[in-house]
Amino acid sequence: MTKLRSWFLPVVVWIALVGAFVALFAFTSGSGLPYWLVSLVVSWLPFIVLMSIWVWLSRRNRRASSGTSLVDLYEQQVFESQRTNALLERIATALEKPSAG
Repeated sequence: MTKLRSWFLPVVVWIALVGAFVALFAFTSGSGLPYWLVSLVVSWLPFIVLMSIWVWLSRRNRRASSGTSLVDLYEQQVFESQRTNALLERIATALEKPSAG
């Protein structure tokens, strides 16, 4: 079951933002708000929303598709690299020895 707080806060924030901007543009359409401020909000809002969604998704997907955490996957990768290095060193020492014959 999905926790209530996992989707409730973003929905409330989104509704509050949309309501604030609708009220802002409705009540200040004639005069009041400088043009540069409206331009700044309109140009930066999509970028900020996109970055917020990206951060939210990246924090939500901390685990890999296998269910293992990324730290465990990195530790497994380090272990496999060490094992491969040991095997390569064994091959290199075996090739360095002069063959008897």
